[in-house]
Formats: sequence, C-alpha cells, structure tokens
Amino acid sequence: MARHNGAVGVDIGSAAIKVVELSGDGRADGGGTVVRAAASAPTPPGAIEEGRIADVAAVGRALRDLVQGAGIKTRRAVAAVNGQVALMREVRMPQVSRDEIRQAARFEVERYLPYPIAEVTFDTVVVGENREGESGKVDVLVVAARTDVLRQHAAALQAAGLEPVVLEVEPLAVVRAVSPRAASEHVTACIHLGSSVTMILVAEGEVPRVIRTVAFGTAQLLEAAASRLGATGEAPEVLQARLAAVSAGDDVPGLREAIDDSLSSLVTEIRRSLEYYGGRYRAAVPDRVVVTGGGAALPGITASLTSALDMPVELGDPFPALGGFPQTGAADAGPAYAVAAGLARRGVDEP
Repeated sequence: MARHNGAVGVDIGSAAIKVVELSGDGRADGGGTVVRAAASAPTPPGAIEEGRIADVAAVGRALRDLVQGAGIKTRRAVAAVNGQVALMREVRMPQVSRDEIRQAARFEVERYLPYPIAEVTFDTVVVGENREGESGKVDVLVVAARTDVLRQHAAALQAAGLEPVVLEVEPLAVVRAVSPRAASEHVTACIHLGSSVTMILVAEGEVPRVIRTVAFGTAQLLEAAASRLGATGEAPEVLQARLAAVSAGDDVPGLREAIDDSLSSLVTEIRRSLEYYGGRYRAAVPDRVVVTGGGAALPGITASLTSALDMPVELGDPFPALGGFPQTGAADAGPAYAVAAGLARRGVDEP
C-alpha cells in the first residue's frame, strides 16, 4: 500500500470540530506515523443538524481558523459522516467477483433506504470469510450515505482550504484508531460517547463486526448532573469542571447515583450489542473495552461503566501508538480525538 507524507483527519461533530495532522515519514510505533498537530474548536451554533452540515460556510470558516491556528500545513484531508446519516450493514454473500458483490450490495442498500438509490453513494468492503460452516461465503460490509451529505462535507473542507481525498463513516475511523493493527483475532469493544449520540462498536482487529448508534450522549449525563448539582442551565464546560471538582473530593450526595441511573439505558444497549456479537460469531467476551469521544473526559465515566458492565473499561487513547500527543495539546484529551486520528491514519495509508 502506498503511504503519503501527511494527512489531516477532520471530525466535524455537533459540539466540536477536531483535527489531527499525521506525518507518514516518522519512526513511531504506528507504522512510521507521528502526530504533527491536534486541536479542536466549538462547532458554530446551528451548523450541524442531525448529522448533516446545515451551514457549510460557517463550518468552513471555523475549520479554516482551526487549521491555521494549529499550524497545520497538510492539505490532504479525510472526513467522515456519522451513523445518523449513513447506512452500515454486514451481509453474507457468495464468494464472487468485486463487481458482482457490488451489484448484490446495491439491492441490499435499496431494501433499507427511505429514498431513491440514485441519491446515494455506497461502497463495499469484504471483511472476511464467514465462520459458520457455509463454504464459499464471505461477509461484506455495505456502507452508504446520501450523496448530498457527502458533498456538504467536501464543500466544508474546500471552504477551509483543504483537499478532500476520502470521505468515510465515523465507526470505521474509531475502530482504526483504537484497535491493534496486526492482531486480527483481538476483539475490541468501543463505546464512543458523543454529545448527542453514542456509537457501540465491536471489532476483530480493525474489522467492525457490530455497529450500533444510540440516541444518548453527554448531554443527558450533564443534565442528570446539573439536576443533582442545582445547576440547570449552566454551560457544559462549567458542569464538567464542577464534576471534576466532585471527583477530586467535593461530595455531592446522590450525584454519582444520578449519573449511573442516566447511564442505565446505554448500558442495556451495550450489553445487547455484546450478546449479539457473542451469539452471531460464537465468541467470548471482548479482550478489551474502551470508551472514546468527548464523553470519555467526564470524571468517573470509566469507573461507572466498569461497575455497570462488570468488566474493565479503559480510556481508548489513539495517540500512544502514534508517538504520543503533540506538546501543544492536552495529553488527557486523547480519547476525544479518536475519529480524527483514525481518519488521518486513513489519509496517510490511502493508495
């Protein structure tokens, strides 16, 4: 596979825009990839609606300022759409040519789309041979998104002075960021906790086997905390600071219980996802469970999930395998950059 000298991953979220610039000519553990820069800025209010870029110009300006402020020189950019606006399904197909797989995938996409296939761009990835005794069958990941949504993302990158080289879906970027490159048998479960939605992913090596999007995010957790703290209406960053103070020793009766209660619906979905993976692939529990996304920074989140799931949960930091977080960034912010780091790796490795 060809490698490029550099790429910038762009994660355009509903609360923040994050960028990671990677160099492909270093000597770090990540296959010669090192981090040049990582930075974030608030997403312009109202610019993102249900996963779509509603104001391309505003996002383009914010992204341009962010890239310039971080000193990013690379123009090659990779961005992603999230699970709210993308279709992702794993299907079992005969072991035929790529063209025949793509044709079969077209019919699969049409079965689940609420709009015409002509309005969609889709692709297929063979993720492996099936393991249930059906010879001559392969498992294929089918990914589709509305073409106009992809064009909006490309236009935002171009407005920022970047060259869009790849547009993919967030789950693939997260898996690439936190899963070991070489260990295809290693099973990682990832809870990517965003502002308004959470992705639950189970991957074998870098191959996603379970992808689920749940309408739950840090907004609900902060609402529960605000209610207990008597701080309804405070800004999210203020609430996070107060939670950090509580975590450091300021006792607020019932606060941890309120957060745990708020997490209960998400924990149920995580358990269902793990059970589905175990049943479909006849596999044991994951080797590793990690939490990424902006919500990973919430104090006590890993402890709460560890207790609720009865298995160790750790922060999913993509940067140690890339030589570490850049000196200009906050070293504890790594998990929030999982999407951007995974996208940048795709850009470096893209042929």
